[in-house]
Amino acid sequence: MEDKKKQSLLDEIFSLKKELEEADKTNDILQLENDDLRTEVMKADQRTYLVIEEIGEKMNQVLEIGSKVDRLLEILDKENED
Repeated sequence: MEDKKKQSLLDEIFSLKKELEEADKTNDILQLENDDLRTEVMKADQRTYLVIEEIGEKMNQVLEIGSKVDRLLEILDKENED
């Protein structure tokens, strides 16, 4: 009976060792996927930053155009008053 119990424990240890190896493989795969996702997020963040920067530049251009239009309107108003 002692031998059967030892064998049973050895079988359980062997089974647990296989499960641990599978868990390690799964962990490695998940880690690689996580790294890939992190890279994608970093690229998306960079693209977002570039888009925000471009929007800021366009807004500055719009403000400059608005200022020029205001000046032209002032000139036209003065000419109409004269």
